[in-house]
Amino acid sequence: MKLTALAVLLALTAGLGPAAAQPAPSGCEAGPAPLPRGHRLGVVFAGGGSKAAYEAGIALALHELGVVPTAVAGTSSGALNATMVAAGEPERLAALWRTLRREDVFAYPLGTVLGGLLPGWLVIPVFRHASALLDPSPLRRLIERQLDLGRVRASPVRVLVLAADLLSGQPRRFENATLTVDALMASLTVPGLFPVVAVDGAWLVDGAIVQRAPTLELLATHPLDRLLVILGYESIPPPEPTLQPVLERALEVALGREILRDAELARLRYPGVDVRVLRPSEPLRVRPLEFDGAELGRLVDLGRRDGLHCLGALGYGS
Repeated sequence: MKLTALAVLLALTAGLGPAAAQPAPSGCEAGPAPLPRGHRLGVVFAGGGSKAAYEAGIALALHELGVVPTAVAGTSSGALNATMVAAGEPERLAALWRTLRREDVFAYPLGTVLGGLLPGWLVIPVFRHASALLDPSPLRRLIERQLDLGRVRASPVRVLVLAADLLSGQPRRFENATLTVDALMASLTVPGLFPVVAVDGAWLVDGAIVQRAPTLELLATHPLDRLLVILGYESIPPPEPTLQPVLERALEVALGREILRDAELARLRYPGVDVRVLRPSEPLRVRPLEFDGAELGRLVDLGRRDGLHCLGALGYGS
């Protein structure tokens, strides 16, 4: 079943349009900058729906090279990646993405199904009183099965998950001791697509609406020597200038530039930190709400290859 045009537009305005920025043939920024052993490494996972499978591949590469970050941060689907890395389970994370299906992430509520069948002029009354277009209950059950919060609490790897307070417009930070399933679901909640999550009396949604990649948030709360920012938004230009691909491409360019701008701002504010942006070496070619294990497994493999290449260029594993 296809989403309505309204759902597509909501996904785009929430920052989940397919990919972003300009192609990077090497997959990472050039110029190794050796750092002493024991330096403090941070990794930022920006998410992007199904494209976050690429980030799981980067996490796998870190694990294979024996690199344990000091701190990790994430928003949206990147929040799940960051949390499982903090729990010390990158292999389980990669296996999860390789088998993920749409049914594991969301279901279609009856109102959404009926709304899709109605003539356009009858759709607005149906959705006016709906809490969301999609039901994320399968995702909540998946997180409860897969994530061991006890491991997160005891982990030496600091985690920062960012959500957004819908009423105040301010970021809401969750760390090892305060992270809950509700907090993680809040960071994963694309406004309009998933219902808002009530946490401590606040209405929380995807942290990406206040900061697409929590680069500045992580540096403000954790002293680091190097920061890797994963920008998993690479796609090909639309084949024709029709409405949906043009909107998607415009949003993905904006999102990619926002992440790159924040990385540059981080270099200015924290000149002692080596900030690097790691990008896919080829287009990811998946849409944000397409969850097909075989395709996502391809992204995990690509992320692993890019991660091994870039981390090797930065002196890891040698």
